[in-house]
Amino acid sequence: MFTLPKLPAQLPDAFGLLGDGAKLNFRTSETGVRRLAEYKNISPTDDAYWSQYLTLFDSASDVFTLISSNDIYRALLVCPQNVSTLLHYLISKLVMLKGDHTFPSPPPSISSTLNPLKSLPISITGNGNSRNPTKEALNCIRVLSRVLPVVFGLETGGSWEDEILWKKGATPRTSPGEYGASTAGETDDSNPQFVIEDEDDDEAHTPMLPRTPQTATGASQGGPSLAERLIDTLVDLLFCCGFTLPVKAQIDHHKFQHIIWEKGVGSTFTPSATSREQAYIDNNRTEVLRLLLVLLSKQIYNSPASNLTTPTRYAQYFVQKVPRKLVLTTLCSLLNVIVNSPLNQAQTGGISAGIAGVGKGISKGLNQLPYTQGWNGDDARESLISISVQALVVLLDYQSSSARDSVSSGGSLPVESAVMSPISPSTSHPPPMTPMSGQRPEDRAPSPKTNHFRYFLSKIHRPADLKYLLDGILAVLGEELIKRSGLLSMGLGALEGVGVKSRPTSSRPSMQEVLILLWKLFDINRKFRAYVVEGDRAVDVMALILCYCLELKDKPKSNGICRALSYMLQSLSAEPSFGTQLSHTPIRIALPSKWNVVGTAAEFFISAIYFIVSNSTTFGSSSNTGPSPGVFSSLYPALIISIANVAPYLKNLSVSSSNKLIHLAAAFADPRLLFAEEGNPRLVYFMLDAIVSILYRHPSENPNLLYSLLRTHVVFQDLGTLTLSQGLREIKRREEEEKETNSRVPGKRLSRDRDPLAEQAHEEKARMLAAEGLSSPSAEGLAHEAANSGPLANTLLTSSVDSLTIVSPSTGTSSWAEHGATSSSSLAEVSEKARGKMRQTTESVDVTSSVERAAAVAVGRNGFVPTQEWVTSWQQALPLDPILLTISELLPKIQEIQVSMNRQSTSPAALDFLRVVDFKSILPQRSPVSPRPFVWTDSSIVWLTSLIWGEVYVQNMSPLGIWNNTNVRLFYVKQAQAQPRQITETVSNVMGGFLGRRDSTNRGRA
Repeated sequence: MFTLPKLPAQLPDAFGLLGDGAKLNFRTSETGVRRLAEYKNISPTDDAYWSQYLTLFDSASDVFTLISSNDIYRALLVCPQNVSTLLHYLISKLVMLKGDHTFPSPPPSISSTLNPLKSLPISITGNGNSRNPTKEALNCIRVLSRVLPVVFGLETGGSWEDEILWKKGATPRTSPGEYGASTAGETDDSNPQFVIEDEDDDEAHTPMLPRTPQTATGASQGGPSLAERLIDTLVDLLFCCGFTLPVKAQIDHHKFQHIIWEKGVGSTFTPSATSREQAYIDNNRTEVLRLLLVLLSKQIYNSPASNLTTPTRYAQYFVQKVPRKLVLTTLCSLLNVIVNSPLNQAQTGGISAGIAGVGKGISKGLNQLPYTQGWNGDDARESLISISVQALVVLLDYQSSSARDSVSSGGSLPVESAVMSPISPSTSHPPPMTPMSGQRPEDRAPSPKTNHFRYFLSKIHRPADLKYLLDGILAVLGEELIKRSGLLSMGLGALEGVGVKSRPTSSRPSMQEVLILLWKLFDINRKFRAYVVEGDRAVDVMALILCYCLELKDKPKSNGICRALSYMLQSLSAEPSFGTQLSHTPIRIALPSKWNVVGTAAEFFISAIYFIVSNSTTFGSSSNTGPSPGVFSSLYPALIISIANVAPYLKNLSVSSSNKLIHLAAAFADPRLLFAEEGNPRLVYFMLDAIVSILYRHPSENPNLLYSLLRTHVVFQDLGTLTLSQGLREIKRREEEEKETNSRVPGKRLSRDRDPLAEQAHEEKARMLAAEGLSSPSAEGLAHEAANSGPLANTLLTSSVDSLTIVSPSTGTSSWAEHGATSSSSLAEVSEKARGKMRQTTESVDVTSSVERAAAVAVGRNGFVPTQEWVTSWQQALPLDPILLTISELLPKIQEIQVSMNRQSTSPAALDFLRVVDFKSILPQRSPVSPRPFVWTDSSIVWLTSLIWGEVYVQNMSPLGIWNNTNVRLFYVKQAQAQPRQITETVSNVMGGFLGRRDSTNRGRA
């Protein structure tokens, strides 16, 4: 019989195996972590106790498992002096280890590929008998990562924390890399690194802020504080040969070499290392970056109101006081790690790739154990990428107090450039057409005196570096998009569908943070922005933004990133070069087949926005079954403004895209949507502005759009005379119609001819026209219009549009103002002066009745009550005159073509006529193109900060749970109840089928 060989008695000592007894004692005994809260004033010289925190743990998981947040909370409340001693001990020990000649200890020499016991918890940092400086340094970092978030979240811990960590000490400051650091890279011109500064910019030679920070009273006295020494030490440890750099990178005895980790931006080479050494280095980099991220996370314990005014001292020091050399090295290292991620590889595609992903997912999901990660190079790399993108985005986002971008020359935005900033769903919208105060993006820029990371990112200017960043980020996003939406996009995610959980956390970099990094590059670096929009990749960026928005829009937890994507699109669409590319530059990246559109990039642009808006909610729905107000409405302004930004450049739109544009305008003109919230009229305003821009600049090149406009002319005519009473009655009629439709026998149609509400609306509009000296439409006129426009209205939407969930008012018999429509003949007789006068009239019908007030209260949301004065205020500002002039000029001619020709052949003839139409004599003088870029305001900066940190918080909830159960104030954390792990029905069916076949086979054999 086969028997396993007996393990030698000295195995635990040699390899650190089966040594869990000491860890369990540390958790439960009085000499372990309990002593922090149970024994006051533990002596700092009690090395037997404090040394446990350096030697006991073998991984970060050990620390976060054996030391809970409650343990630290109890100690802070009962014996805060012990926590203070622990922080002093750990930081001082880490600083001392950095200068120790034995640090770092040699990396493990046991080959993971040849180790038959590689699945056992072997410590990769040495054995348990000899002192291991590397393990001690890592444990210092791990324990600090456990303790500091709890300290930051303490309600009254601010002054105590400042006294412990930020009080000036007597220790003299030492420069980074003092223990043998090489400075050759800083003066050697042949070093192929740091080609960053733009020589044409005088600010490149502006000195940085002095490194010695000021105390709370403004004085600069004493040596560095404990927090400053910790940050300096961590930055140096990121570039320590044998620890976070390959051993071969060391020159002579200088173990600190401030060189970029990998080739890419600022560097042309990658320090060579074996695959196993690289995995070891990546693990150590991840540990150091995690503690740096913890220090930066002090920001999440400030309230949103104080986020921009109350600086986070750790982040403030890191972005302003760290020397230029280290800022450049850290910035380029993080950028290159992200862009060089394993996701940025050639797309293999095909069935084999999907099957391989499933196999990898199964192996990881079923066999993943915490102690194997140290030996898995792929896991170490992916973890490093994830923590790198989190740290970099946080550093680039930080703008508090003196780190806020400097205001350059420029003034406030003109009226034409007004844009809508993020608005909380719980607050009222600003007036729809009122410009917001703020600066253009170019009015604020980072400087050497604000945030050094933002400043040096803005100075990347070499075309090779710009191309490297853009191609790399697009490759990462493109491949992940295919994996998310492809037929075989399984991997780890597919296992959850069959009840098999993957590893506790995904080490793959968060796509949300990569998307935000792309936005930061576009927003901060003007040369990168110009490279994107003036090259041929702008449409690729646009396609990825819209595809991710399409993929994430139905997930409530992704509402924030979808909102950010809409602002990214608005910023991109405001560039004139982007608009000109839409009609002739093809999309080169591979898009998911379900979102791909045949035609130009403009066709995809319009179709994608249409799908996002139409599938997000049901326009004008009177029921509350759909998404709650504000969930998706925050996406609408930026998306619709994006259409308005590119409208002056749109040419040769297809029938489908033209119908979608008109359909959106008609949908936003629905009273149920218009009267719901105060800011909703701005949506129809921007859609009308987009249509007017096309009419002014490229009417003959867009005959399909003109044809769709004429087929829905009733919507635009009625919008100009909409009143509160008319809209409320139409909303009530819609509600009653929906109730009757749900309760009536299938096939029975509602008779609208005898609808009293519709008759009242018709009579009301007739009185308005009579008051203006206009003839009331006769029955013959209405019949004539129905006969001529009805078939056009019925063919407004193609089959692809009809299949969508969007519900909008159409023309013909289903128009929301059909019974108040004027005939085409009477409209043609109206003079331009009369039409202009009609647009400026006010409602003369009494709207003070209690019934209408109650109806208005019921229609409005979030406490908003529409009034006639409010309707008049935005109605007069709508750019309807050019559209009505176009309709009055072209509609009679199109109707003549329809009457004189066979019905089935009217469309080609009408389109031929519209291709040669000239509007110069019809429309007034056009205004110049005024793009509306996204404008950063204080509220939008705080919103993005909370979005970034919220994503970082979620990404780190498992397995470590760095910030779990701490008092976060920047955003609200809702604790969900843990769900028991169960085998799903799919697995049960699979196992049942397998067992059934096995039983039948056994019965057959019997």
